[in-house]
Amino acid sequence: MQSITRLSPADHRRVPWKNGGGVTTELAVEPAADGRPDGRFVWRVSIADVVEPGPFSAFPGYDRLIAVVEGDGMRLSVDGAPPVERRRLDPAFAFPGEVPVWCEPTAGPIRDVNLMLDRASAAGMLALLAGSAAHRANVHQASGDVLLVHALAGMLTVTPEDGEALTVPAGHSLLLHDAAALVEAPAGAEGVCAEVWRR
Repeated sequence: MQSITRLSPADHRRVPWKNGGGVTTELAVEPAADGRPDGRFVWRVSIADVVEPGPFSAFPGYDRLIAVVEGDGMRLSVDGAPPVERRRLDPAFAFPGEVPVWCEPTAGPIRDVNLMLDRASAAGMLALLAGSAAHRANVHQASGDVLLVHALAGMLTVTPEDGEALTVPAGHSLLLHDAAALVEAPAGAEGVCAEVWRR
């Protein structure tokens, strides 16, 4: 059944990293249906601050997508492969949650957004949207079992199919179930859109 829920900063939850190296802010999460006590979830969208080099926590059985949304960028060394650099608002980088990852900010602290997906039960994508003076709007047509649209700056507009346009101010999110929507980031606005499909 289609549903739309507004989420404010008051709905966010601060969660310590599994490896104790920092804290992440959960924007939204869907717990595993079986209520397992190990804290597994179907999917989670979160934002984390990285202030110094260090390892990522291991998440066996999960696929991860990560993108820098504040700061210069980061360098990721994934499972012994040559390092990969990601700058602010570059396309999301995907990697398996169980492999060792070393993260190094390239020039001071960064903030990144993460989409984590239980590989056995979900797949998804993470799109970044940024308007500019040169482009009237950056538009993303989103559809999935679950959509999580989060505004980083300015005001996003989300127009569900057969619905009225909804605005999402900076720091807030819109969670849609069983819906397709047009997500717009006008000049000066930035945001992320996570799409999740259940297997």
